[in-house]
Amino acid sequence: MRERKLLHTSEEAKILGTGVANRKVSVLEFVVPEGATYLLRNAAQLVMKLFDAGGSELPPSSFVYLYKRRKGEDGEVFLTKQSYAPFFDLSAGEQRNDKFAKGTRVDLGVAPGARFTEGDAIQVWVESPAVVDLTHANTRFELTVGLE
Repeated sequence: MRERKLLHTSEEAKILGTGVANRKVSVLEFVVPEGATYLLRNAAQLVMKLFDAGGSELPPSSFVYLYKRRKGEDGEVFLTKQSYAPFFDLSAGEQRNDKFAKGTRVDLGVAPGARFTEGDAIQVWVESPAVVDLTHANTRFELTVGLE
């Protein structure tokens, strides 16, 4: 199976806005393009460097949630809640290193993972004491999915 890295700057990425401090809000979504199918595998690689509007890295007490939104439906299906603590103070390269992989992998709790078909969306929600700013120059959000 081929892999694809979804970046917050990818053409299928849509920034939904900035966060709100101390509230869980949707900030980003990846819509599966026409004719494609993505598999978000259990233990998929996730790389995150998230910043607030002032340029400081989000605090380690922050959480990132992944949801699935099916095409034509209003609600989302919860996939996982990731603590930002394992990502805090690690460079993107260090996060890809096997030494840190245990804390920086997506744990869906189901095998083989979640399947997304054309028009479905992977939504990213953030809950943090700070307001997340995905337009900050040093921001990195990278999620590896399989292509079926």
